[in-house]
Amino acid sequence: MQSWRIGVAALALIVMADPATAQQERYAGPIIDVHVHAYNNQLAPRRFCFPQPCEGLPSQVLDGERLLPETLRTMDELNIVLGVASSSWSNVRSWVEGNEDRFVPAISIGDPANRPIDMLRRLLETDSLKVLGEISSQYQGVAADDPRLDPIYALAVEFDVPVHIHVAGLGGSEDFPTQLGNPQRLAPVLAKYPGLRIYLENAAWPYLEEVTSLMYQYPTVHADISTILHLTPRGTAMRYLQRLVENGLAKRLMFGSDQMSWPEVMAESVEAIQHADFLSAEQKADIFYHNAARFFELSEEEVAVHWGR
Repeated sequence: MQSWRIGVAALALIVMADPATAQQERYAGPIIDVHVHAYNNQLAPRRFCFPQPCEGLPSQVLDGERLLPETLRTMDELNIVLGVASSSWSNVRSWVEGNEDRFVPAISIGDPANRPIDMLRRLLETDSLKVLGEISSQYQGVAADDPRLDPIYALAVEFDVPVHIHVAGLGGSEDFPTQLGNPQRLAPVLAKYPGLRIYLENAAWPYLEEVTSLMYQYPTVHADISTILHLTPRGTAMRYLQRLVENGLAKRLMFGSDQMSWPEVMAESVEAIQHADFLSAEQKADIFYHNAARFFELSEEEVAVHWGR
């Protein structure tokens, strides 16, 4: 009987030490969502999905006035302590006002001609604006290496603020063929602007080799794992994330939801990462919080508040 008890105890120790078991632990700390859209009236009755043809799920919020409170409520439930919110500047201001500790103010940039550099400079000089992007100029046929974006990159380096850019990705158009979003088009930009802190939407899915090469060469490049978590088949997103982690990039990946007018995707995206059994507890913590805290250069005081210290 004694030997049987010893055997059970030994087995329990083996199970506790088994990495596969440890990897299934849920992360319980604070979360930073690096990809939120501060929309007020750009609501969709149904969520997008890929590949087409498909019928997206009905949106749970159709009233623009409900989007911000529902987003904050969802953030509270999920312990999302900070969100990088981008949209038009008027929308962003309406979200940030009174919620300065919940959102990092960013600004959407489509056609760069519609975002005058003098306006962006004023916002940066007054410390009102913290992130340039999401840059989605590819939808207007302006690739990441187009000279029309040079003044924006130059401002980012001058003021040492991050840039968020849409590369590759989903939902292209005739003006945005897939090859226009190849992340390797950022290589000459990064060579021209040393120190540029830039993070790529969806880790430039589906360009695995290209983005891995880019991130190996330029350590200031990070990436969010966002839209593919809820707009593509789950296996597609998980296989891509697993390959990035296997390529050694777990310290450079950040959680994002790409919440547009669907606060419910925040929970779906969090759960996708929680159930990724190939991620260790440390890797989940890095993706959910630590990598973003480092990339956005949060202060020790801010981090302490987030962790309740």
